[in-house]
Amino acid sequence: MVDLFPPPLGEAREGLYSVVAGALAGGAPEPSWVAVDDGSGSWVVAVSTKPAAERARGVVAAASEDSLVKAQLLGVGGAMWLPPSSLGALDAFTTAASARGWPAFDAAALEILEGRSAFRVASVVDRRFWRTQVGDRALEHLMTELAVALDAPAAVLRWPALVVADREPEEISSAWDELASKRETVIPPLSVRSLEPTAVGNGLLDGAYAALAEDSTATDPPAPLPPRPVHELPHGRRIGWWLMRGDQTPEEEGWVATPVEAGAARCHWRLEGSETSGTIVEVLGSEEVEAGEDAVALRVPGWASRDLRPGSPAGLLVSRVKVNTSPSRL
Repeated sequence: MVDLFPPPLGEAREGLYSVVAGALAGGAPEPSWVAVDDGSGSWVVAVSTKPAAERARGVVAAASEDSLVKAQLLGVGGAMWLPPSSLGALDAFTTAASARGWPAFDAAALEILEGRSAFRVASVVDRRFWRTQVGDRALEHLMTELAVALDAPAAVLRWPALVVADREPEEISSAWDELASKRETVIPPLSVRSLEPTAVGNGLLDGAYAALAEDSTATDPPAPLPPRPVHELPHGRRIGWWLMRGDQTPEEEGWVATPVEAGAARCHWRLEGSETSGTIVEVLGSEEVEAGEDAVALRVPGWASRDLRPGSPAGLLVSRVKVNTSPSRL
């Protein structure tokens, strides 16, 4: 039987075990574990101690939208709502089983190359904005994909950033552009800088973090991205555009959203259109939906809405928020 922690009590225990057993009997893949949101918060502590790859193979049985947000931040692969249903468990188990593993890059492999190689540090432009939009995990995954594509000694830093040896800036930028061409969604522009010999001599990774921190003290220039279309799910119809700056012009008509206070934990947006204009409020729960009545639109933050699939924390969170929102405001 799947490991459940903390063990549920009373009727909740019987109901959850019954649903789990039924899902497995119906052919659902077995997750590594199921964390139970019993209100104590102990599941968060237990999951946070697990390696990232193991978190992705687990499922949280959530009793609140706040738990879904935490599950998304922790990188939990699947989620189902309490009280549980057979269909919800099937979706959660299937999604957790399909979670992708990411190769690890050992920083020690770089340290022993000190003094014998040229080192570059790659990170995204407008880092604060992109961290709030796609989240650290998604950016780390992009850096990992870049390291794989470059096929060189590398280390992914928790900036997120990539330190790589023996590759010229042009090679790194070209590999990043190639990654972008293969993805359906936009990825941020990349900044590549060389590590000075003095920085390397003081400890390679220490020098890399120091260079990144020094760079971040200056305000990043607006990323040179063209207007990006906004599509409505599930039919895919374009309903507007989003821009990094208000001085850009979309190719076609439609409302336009631009970020305001892009460095905040949740980015505020301004919506301008022929029929409506005003503020877009980002929400993560039903209470915030009710509090955002004065907004012209509501939005789930980018990092919280990634991996929108049935049975994922993001998918379940969005479905919970959508229940409490009129179609015209989300």
